[in-house]
Formats: sequence, structure tokens, C-alpha cells
Amino acid sequence: MLQHSHRAYPRGARVSHLLREEIAALLRELHGLPADLALLPPTITMVDLPADMRSATVFFSLMDGPERAERVRQVLGARAGEMRQILGKRLTLRRIPPLRFVYDARFDRGAEMAEILAHLPPAPDEEA
Repeated sequence: MLQHSHRAYPRGARVSHLLREEIAALLRELHGLPADLALLPPTITMVDLPADMRSATVFFSLMDGPERAERVRQVLGARAGEMRQILGKRLTLRRIPPLRFVYDARFDRGAEMAEILAHLPPAPDEEA
């Protein structure tokens, strides 16, 4: 008899995934966001939870690059309490951890590398 085990997908990873999905959906629904945030909302890339799940670091990226990152982080941080309340009503978790927002610069580095590689001269043909 085959039994399902959640050990292959630990609770912390499941909660992290759930929070990422719900925060992303919530950002599309929040009212009163600055116009640029409503038009070009951040993308939630990852939620990092420690083993005790007492805090959540929410990583976000921006389609238009890092120029707005600090302002977006401040806006999201100011609305974090409101988001926790809404998440508490939506999710069946005993406790919603405090949310801390951090800009995820990994995608910027990838774009920079692609730009550098695009401008490299072609490799010389090897003749034997």
C-alpha cells in the first residue's frame, strides 16, 4: 500500500510557497497603492522562512530594474501589517509571521551578464 508522506516536501517549504502565492495575489488586489506600483507591481520571487517560521523574508523583483527598488520596499513595508491581517483571514495558519521585504537583485545580474555576452566579439574560427 502506497502512503503519501509530506516529508519529501517539508511544512516550511509548503508554507513558504503558499505565502509567496498569496502575497503575489494580494499585491494585485490592494487598493491605495501608488500608481506606478499598481501599473508595474513587483514580482514575488521567493519567501524565506526560518525553521521556527517566526518571520518571513519576502523577496521581490521589478520588471523595470532596480531604480524603484528602495521606494517599493518602503511602500510594501508600510503595508506589511495590513497584508498580514488579510493573509490571516485567508489562510488556515495559526500565525502569520511578520513580513520583511527585500529586493531580489539576482535577475538584474542575469540581465547584466546577457548584455555583456551580447557585446562580445565573435570567437575566431579555428583552422587546423
